[in-house]
Amino acid sequence: MEPKKKSSVRIDPKVFFPSLIIVAVLCYLTIRDLDAANKVIGAVFHYVTFSWGWAFEWYMVFMLAGWCWLVFGPWKNNRLGDEEPEFSTPSWIFLMFASSTSAAVLFWGSYEAYCYVATPPFGFEPMSVTAQEYGLAYSLFHWGPMPWAGYGFFTVAFGYFLFVKKINVIRPSGTLVPLLGEKACNGLAGIIIDNMYIVALILAMGTSLGLATPLVTECIQWLFGVPHTLQLDATIIGCWIVFNAICVACGLQKGIKFASDLRSYLSIAVLLWILAIGATTFIFNYFTDSIGIMLNNFTRMLFYTDAIQGGGFPQGWTVFYWAWWVIYGIQTCIFLARISRGRSVREVCVGMVAGLTVSTWFMWTVLSGNTMSLIHQGVLNLPDLVAKYGAPRAVIETWAALPFSTLTISVFFVLCFVATVTLINACSYTLAMSTCTEADAYSEPPVWVRVGWSVLVGIIGVTLLALGGLKPLQTAIIAGGCPLFFVNLMIIASFIKDAKKRKW
Repeated sequence: MEPKKKSSVRIDPKVFFPSLIIVAVLCYLTIRDLDAANKVIGAVFHYVTFSWGWAFEWYMVFMLAGWCWLVFGPWKNNRLGDEEPEFSTPSWIFLMFASSTSAAVLFWGSYEAYCYVATPPFGFEPMSVTAQEYGLAYSLFHWGPMPWAGYGFFTVAFGYFLFVKKINVIRPSGTLVPLLGEKACNGLAGIIIDNMYIVALILAMGTSLGLATPLVTECIQWLFGVPHTLQLDATIIGCWIVFNAICVACGLQKGIKFASDLRSYLSIAVLLWILAIGATTFIFNYFTDSIGIMLNNFTRMLFYTDAIQGGGFPQGWTVFYWAWWVIYGIQTCIFLARISRGRSVREVCVGMVAGLTVSTWFMWTVLSGNTMSLIHQGVLNLPDLVAKYGAPRAVIETWAALPFSTLTISVFFVLCFVATVTLINACSYTLAMSTCTEADAYSEPPVWVRVGWSVLVGIIGVTLLALGGLKPLQTAIIAGGCPLFFVNLMIIASFIKDAKKRKW
C-alpha cells in the first residue's frame, strides 16, 4: 500500500533560485556577444575532449562492470520496494524509451552514420568504402548495450534510495548522505552539487531542443513553404511547452504514460513503413555487416583516443556521446527508477539493456540504413546538401527521397513533435521533483513548477539555436558532463556503502 501523499510539496529556494540565476546569466552573456561566445565554446570543447576524454571512456567501462556485478551478484533478486510493479512490461519499456530519447534521436539516427563516413575514424579516407562500412557500426556502439548498462546500474541506485530507503529529497544531495554525512549534504556542499546538476540538465535539455526544433521547422518549410527562421523555432518550442503543460497536468499515469505510448507505437509504425517502402534488403545486410564490424573492433572503439594521429574523431564523437550519457544520467535514472517500483535488480538491469538496445538499434538501423542506401546508390549528394542548407534540411531530404514523400514527411513531422514532448515531460517532471521539498517517490510535484521548468528549458533551446551549428550544442553537453562525472561516481559509491551497511 502506498504511503499517503504529502501535501507540503513546495519549491526549495536554495536549489530553485541559484540555478535559475546561473542559467539566466549564461544566456545573457551568450546572447550579448555571439561571436565571443562561439570562441569560448570552441576552446572549452577542445580542452575538455582532448585533455579528459580518456576519463569518460574509463567511466563507461566502470559502469559496465557495475551492471555485470548487479546482474550476477548477491543483490540480483532484491526488489525496489515491496509493491507490485506499477506498469506492465510493455508500457514500462515504452516509458523508458520515451523518457530517454527525444526527436534528437531521429536527427542522429538519420544523420550520424553520414558524419562517420564524411569524417571517419582510424585515418580512413572520407566517403570511402571502408568508411561507409563503419558508419552504422559506430552508431550501434554509441547507442548499444554499454551505455544502457550504465543507466541500469544507476537506476538501481536511485531505486534503492527511492523505494528501499525512502528518501524524501529526490536530488543528488539526498543520495549522498551515507557518503558525505547529513551536515555536508544539507549545507553548502549539497547546495553546490544540486545546483551543478540542475544547471547541467537544463543545458542538456536545451541541447535536445536545439537538435529537435530545426527538424520540425524544416518539415514545415518542406510541406508548406514557410521560411525557417529563429522566430518559427521559438513558436514550435512554445507549442511544445503548451502540450507539455497539458500532459503534466494530467499526471504520470494518464498524461505522460499516454504520450509515451503514442510516441512508441507511432515510432514502430514509421520504422516499419520505411522498411516496407525503402531499401529493405540493403538495410538488413548493412545491419548484419555492422554488427560484425562492431564486435570485431569493440575494444578498439571503447579505448580509442587517437593520441598519435590526433584526428579528433573520438573526441568529437565518442567522448561527446559519453558526456551526453553522463549528463542525462541523474535525471533519466531518477525517472526510470520512479517507473520501476516493485521490480527486481536483475529485472531492471536486464530489461533496460534488452528493451532499450533493441529499440535504439532498430531505429538506427532503419534510419541510418536508409541514409547510407541513398548515398551508396547516388540518389542524394548529402555533402552538397549539408554545405548548402545545413544538417537538418539534409535529414529531411533523406526522408523525402522515399516514395510517398508528402505522407512520409507529414508523419515524420508528427513523430518529431510527439517525441520531443515526451522528453520534455520526463525532464520537467524530474526537475520539479529535484527542486521541491518533501517530494518523495509517491508525491506529484506542483504542476506550475513542472510547467515553469519546461518554459525555462525552451528559452535555453532558443539561445543555443541562435548560436547556430552543432558545435555549441555539443559543447553544452561536454561542459555540463564534466562536473556530473564526479557526482555520478559519488552517488554510486554512496549507494553501495549504504546498501552494504543495511545488509540489503
